[in-house]
Amino acid sequence: MEEFDVVVVGGGVNGTGIARDLAIRGLKVCLIEKRDLASGASGANSGMIHGGLRYLLYDIDTTRHSCLDSGYIQKIAPHLLFRIPFIMPIRHKVTVPFFETYFEVYDKYAVLKNGMPHTLLRKEEIRQLVPNIADDVEYAVTTDEWGIDPQRLCIANALSAWEYGAEIRLYTELIDYLKDPQGNIIGVRVLDRQGERDIRARIVMQATGPWIMQTSAKAGVEVKIRPGKGVHITFDRRLVNYSVILTMIDGRASFIMPHQNTTILGTTDDDYYGDLDDLRVTED
Repeated sequence: MEEFDVVVVGGGVNGTGIARDLAIRGLKVCLIEKRDLASGASGANSGMIHGGLRYLLYDIDTTRHSCLDSGYIQKIAPHLLFRIPFIMPIRHKVTVPFFETYFEVYDKYAVLKNGMPHTLLRKEEIRQLVPNIADDVEYAVTTDEWGIDPQRLCIANALSAWEYGAEIRLYTELIDYLKDPQGNIIGVRVLDRQGERDIRARIVMQATGPWIMQTSAKAGVEVKIRPGKGVHITFDRRLVNYSVILTMIDGRASFIMPHQNTTILGTTDDDYYGDLDDLRVTED
């Protein structure tokens, strides 16, 4: 039976990042992923390193950590990142002081991610950048985020982990956990193309994203999350040069964003309790 210090379950950005970090520290690591790298949530997202702007009012620690993480990723993988300037339209002059104050506070954290200070734009300046913006937009605030290719980030993490000695096993699915007579988890039982096999480990680390409820249940632990299905529309060309925060016709906040040579519009979001391995985009 094979033995490792740590088995990491899940080949997304968290799993590959954990495997890399542990391998660099000299631990014997095995990462298992039931499909391909970044085949779950890590490959189906807005392609941004989130700077935590939305959390500023009610969870300022998350804002700080988000900016810190963005700064770390820039140091580790600068070749995978690109700056995305954001424009937030303001319709009512009375709300301008609020947005100015909000972004002045955010600027203090944005420096951690190498963000540019916000600016306040007037109507004529906005029209030069976004000619087809709604006529009643009088002001706008600018900020920025960092875009990334999430699939390449996961692959780069996995390759780096492998170079430091980690085993990377794709199309290897977690079947069950191995336990000793006292009920402690001492490894995993997996299924790959050669059949079932057991792998022992001092620690098993779950990095299974929305599958966390299922993988935890195998360990006899209940973990409750509220699964959501976000959907973006991706256009096969670049329609804008700046990301614009939008208000959809039903009042939801959304955005349109340039991403390399494509454009992303989104996101819709809804609760989802179906088969996580059979997600489908509905016409709605």
